[in-house]
Parts: sequence; structure tokens; C-alpha cells
Amino acid sequence: METQTPPPERRLWQYRAVKDALWIGGGVGLVVLGAQLSLVTVPLLVALMLAYLVEPLLAWLCARHRRLTRGRALALVVAGVLLVAAGAVALVVPPTVRQAVEFSHNVPHHLATARTWSTAPERPSWLRERIAPLARLLPGAATSAAVKAAEPAAAAGGALDEERVRALVREELAAARQQEQGGSLAKVVGSATLQALGVLGALLGGAVQLGVFVVVTAFSFAAFSLNWPEITAFLRSLVPGARRERILSLAGRMDTVVAAFVRGRLMVAAMVGMIYGIGWTVVDVPYGLALGLAVGVLSIVPYLAAIGLPLAWVLVAVDAVGRTSADGTWYVAAGADGALAVVWWKVLVLPWVVNFVAQSVEDYVLTPLIQGNATRLHPLAIMVAVIAGGSLAGIYGMLLAVPTAACLRILAEEEVLPRLRG
Repeated sequence: METQTPPPERRLWQYRAVKDALWIGGGVGLVVLGAQLSLVTVPLLVALMLAYLVEPLLAWLCARHRRLTRGRALALVVAGVLLVAAGAVALVVPPTVRQAVEFSHNVPHHLATARTWSTAPERPSWLRERIAPLARLLPGAATSAAVKAAEPAAAAGGALDEERVRALVREELAAARQQEQGGSLAKVVGSATLQALGVLGALLGGAVQLGVFVVVTAFSFAAFSLNWPEITAFLRSLVPGARRERILSLAGRMDTVVAAFVRGRLMVAAMVGMIYGIGWTVVDVPYGLALGLAVGVLSIVPYLAAIGLPLAWVLVAVDAVGRTSADGTWYVAAGADGALAVVWWKVLVLPWVVNFVAQSVEDYVLTPLIQGNATRLHPLAIMVAVIAGGSLAGIYGMLLAVPTAACLRILAEEEVLPRLRG
């Protein structure tokens, strides 16, 4: 040990400062290596997180029923989770999938509607000038020949004849058809074949990657759960005897922080997702259930759910602008002359009210009751940690950011600051 070896006989790694630096460097190296090997480390991290989440329940079942082995307890827990998940899937997944498919089919229509509205003559000139370059890339844009022919006439202040515009469009379409017919049939077939093979390869690659993720996660989860006592005992055996009590005390505090954050965050995210989904459905946000559940998943990472409200505003605005009837919506009203008009204050206020309610329930009800104040991190510190983790290692880093920051805070309070002050 360090106190028993005379200083002249010590190796470099026997000095406490060097050992601390090696431990810190080893931890940072493991995180960096994990980010580089995310195809393998992400399933292992997810499996370890799942095993960590169910361990208290497994320990409780085994302690309450002495004859129940860990394998049988794990089977009961998995069966119960699958049963609850099946019920939730039966209730939530069909409408969510239907809304997601509907949204994917309606994307071109929504883009064309946004282009038509933003480039209409009654829009402010500054908006039309800034949106024009983007509008040409969206569906509904005129063909290049028609645009080139229309611009000089518009600049001269003259009105385009409707028949002239149609003739220009017909000429452009005819030229495109002639060019297509004059091309090589083999080239067209070859290009289509390559595109089909590319799509098929991407689908197969994605399916294989998903299958590998599920299989590795499932087997790793079972291995971690069944051998959790052995794993924790092995980790304890690595702790030096001279500082075992101090290190285990710090590890216990860190475990409390991580447990409160991980388990609590998952429960809070599920409840917040349901609040968003139900609330936005009630106030007639298009695809409100799918959007709300997606925001709930994103809220696992603190502050990432903030993207939900702008998306809700965009969806409501595009749907309201493209409406041909005021029936079934709160955001379009018929004026005295019978013309439809968007009620913009409702577009802004109603989705925001749902967001305000969800955030208030999360901040003042769910988080204090479920998570408590275990992390003891300032909101600004949490935001900085999440941004830094995402910048360094993407989703992998964002998942680890807050627990790592909380553990570093404990380490700084208990070890670093007392030494600096002493």
C-alpha cells in the first residue's frame, strides 16, 4: 500500500495523484471508446440500464418469496412488463401509426400549401423575397421555363395571359417528354434497378441492424439481471481495502442519484407524453397523439422536449392555411362575407396552453414527487451537461450527461473541494 512503501521505492502509479489521474483517464477513455463503438456499446448500455431498473423489483421478489429464484423472478417481471406493454400497444399504437402514416402521405400537400400561402401577393414583400429561393424547391413550384418567361413580364408590370402561361407549361412538358423518350431505355431501366437495389439494401441493412440491437440487448439484459449480485460483488472487490468504506459510501450516494434520475425520468417522460398527446388531440393539433408521444420520448433527455411546441405551431398553421372549410377545427372561421380566415391567436395560444400545462405538471408535480431533488443540479447546469454530452457523443452522450454530472458534483463536494480548502 501507499503508506507502507518508502517514497524512494514507490512506482510512479503508486502515488495517489497519479492513480487518481489514471482512473479518471481510464473512465474518459471508456466513454470515448463507447461512443466510437456505439453499434455494440449502445445495446449493452441499454441492457445495463434495464437490468439496473428492474433490480430492486427482482431483489424484493426474491426476498419476499424465498423459494423464488432470480431466473423465475426475472421471467415474472418480463411477463408482466410484456402484458402491460401489449395493452398499451393495443390502445396507443394503432392511432399513432395511423397518424404517422397520414402525416407522411400529406407532407407534399403541406409543403405545397406553405409555399402557396407564403408567396401569395397579399403577403408582405419582405416575406415573399426571403421565401422565394426556398419556395422554388418545394412542391407546386412552376417549371423552369414558365418561371423564366413569367419573371420579365412581372417585372414590366404587365399581367400574364392565362392562355400564354398554359402554353408555356405545355411546351415545357412536351420538351420533357421528348427528352425522356429520346433517352436510352437501357439507361432508364438500369437507373431504376440501381435505385431499387439501393432502397432494398437500405431496408435490409436497417432490419439487420435493428435485429442485432434487439438480440444483443435481450441477451445482455438477461445476463446482467441474472448475475447482478456477482457483478456488484466483483466491483466491490476492486475497491482498495484502505479506502473501501469511503469509496463505497460515495458509490452509494451516486447510486441513489442515478437511480432517482433514471427511474424517475422514465416515469415522468411516459406521463408527460400522455399529457401532450391527449392535450394536443383535444385542441385539434394535427397528428397530436403521435407528436405528443414523440415529445414524451424526447423528454427523457432534459429540455429536448422543447422542440415539440414549435412543431405543433407549424402543423396547426399549415393545416389551417390549407383548410377549405371551417368545420371540425378551432383555427379557421368564416367572415361576414363568407371567406375563410385563420384565427392566428388561437393558433398560437391553444398549443401553448397544452405545453404550459404539461411543463407545469412536470416541473411542480411529477418531478418533485417521483424524482425529488436527488441530482441537486441547477437547471442551467443540467442544460449545459446535456448540450456538452450531445456535442461529444450524440444521444449516447446525452443519456449519460446528467447522471455523470451529478456524480461529478458528489465527487467534487466530498473529495476535491475539501482538499483545496485544506
